[in-house]
Amino acid sequence: MNTVIQSAKLGPIAIDTERLITFPEGIPGFPEVKQYALVENDKGHPFFWLQAVEDPELAFVVTDPLIFKPDYRPALSPEELKELEIDRLDAVLVLTILTIPQDDPLKLTANLMGPLIINSKTRKGKQFVLPDQNYSHREPLPLASILSVPESEIAGKK
Repeated sequence: MNTVIQSAKLGPIAIDTERLITFPEGIPGFPEVKQYALVENDKGHPFFWLQAVEDPELAFVVTDPLIFKPDYRPALSPEELKELEIDRLDAVLVLTILTIPQDDPLKLTANLMGPLIINSKTRKGKQFVLPDQNYSHREPLPLASILSVPESEIAGKK
């Protein structure tokens, strides 16, 4: 079944309701917003929108952190994996929220300290805050990895 979300950033988007991601506790700072849609970008770059269903103004730019940091391995406890009903690692989707400065989009950073962990089978997710001091909430992304992406696309402009 499809539903249409009136996204403030993306306009109307049709979403398959069976593909919605539920964050039972919300995302820190937005505890009341539980349902999100992962919207692929049609431009072929590695950035996606995590669009809130209940709040058309709320959308995060996210990416797979392994594209930029192949050695990124957020360590989760067995209890944390159980909380998301993850029994196999191939059912895990890891995303990171990006911060994109409007004055210089090429200085984007990723929140590697707070990955979004999603069970791709149940579509249940949570943002975990890692105690590991090797990661930052404002980790600069290697420019070489994104130089082939036009600046306007990084900023999410159409």
